[in-house]
Amino acid sequence: MKPYEYLESLKQTIPDLAPHIIAIRETYDNKLWHQLTQQLEQIVVQPQMMDKKELPNIYQYFIKDFETKLKPLSLVEICIPIARQYDNVEARKFIETISQKVKKDKSAYIFSLSFIATMFLHCQDLVECKKTIELAKDELQGITGLEPTVYSCFYLVCTDYYRAKNQAGEFYKNALMYLSYCKLENISQEIQSSLAFDLCIAALIGDSIYSFGDLIVNPILKSLDGSKNAWLISLLKAFNLGDIAQYEALIQQHRDIVSTIPALTNNKQRLGQKISILALLELAFRTPSDQRSISFQKISNTTKLPLTEIEHLLMKALSLELIKGTINQVDQIIHVTWVTPRILDFNQIASMNQRITEWASKTKTSLQLIENDTIDLVA
Repeated sequence: MKPYEYLESLKQTIPDLAPHIIAIRETYDNKLWHQLTQQLEQIVVQPQMMDKKELPNIYQYFIKDFETKLKPLSLVEICIPIARQYDNVEARKFIETISQKVKKDKSAYIFSLSFIATMFLHCQDLVECKKTIELAKDELQGITGLEPTVYSCFYLVCTDYYRAKNQAGEFYKNALMYLSYCKLENISQEIQSSLAFDLCIAALIGDSIYSFGDLIVNPILKSLDGSKNAWLISLLKAFNLGDIAQYEALIQQHRDIVSTIPALTNNKQRLGQKISILALLELAFRTPSDQRSISFQKISNTTKLPLTEIEHLLMKALSLELIKGTINQVDQIIHVTWVTPRILDFNQIASMNQRITEWASKTKTSLQLIENDTIDLVA
């Protein structure tokens, strides 16, 4: 069937879309490819087209005739709704074919690979999904300035893959990247709250996650407001401040909900160690840099750990490169020379502002002493 014949038959099949189809034919006649692209982007998401299962036909009998005239990324964006009318395997094969046609265009190729990886994930083929993700990641190396939709699609499939693999750290990192490229208003409230919940849990139990500022300031957490999981926001803030008392109070207060979350009940020891490390970081952060010779006893009081466990805690923090310094085992003191940077809340910013003010005052005093003690050599 030729393109004109198909458009005529489509008008008969879906009369409601006749005005759109007439406009498409006129644009096609005049070879206005940009305008035609916009019209196709609209028609492939029309419910009537999906209900009648016409999307594969519009590609086969119409779009295929001039697909090389379209912008490669736009072609993939048009073909993805078409692919969703197939089952997972056929959808993947269809986009694999399209991906080879747009391979020279980085945006289009990476976008198509992300969709292919998603189809592997839907089939629970995690091995092939991972291979496709790695291929897309290789294509991304050294490339900047791609369309946000390309990054969004890539980081979404990475997020879903690492969720399926129960790898909290990688899930957390990729989910935050996904949120930085997508528009939150385009995500349903249900998906937002589910993702926000998963992010909170991943932040709490992830081995490599000791900074929660990126998540705490992310608008997605608002999706938990008023829900049974709203308390997780307070828990995150307690961890961010290393507030052990608040952490213990929240766990006790919400123990019934906690008991239904295996990730929390199965990781009590990990949570305890993490909040202790964060309490140590907060102590080091709030201690002026010229007074950071901190005794084991003070750390014990802050973290509520026995004195015998403090050295192990310090070794863990040092190995994770959360702090730098040297341990004096004889005097039971650690000399902290550096604390890992974190996104600060208002209280932490106020503390830093106070320290800057004190530093400025000391600098001014030192300058005055130098000026007073210096002999005026100029006649």
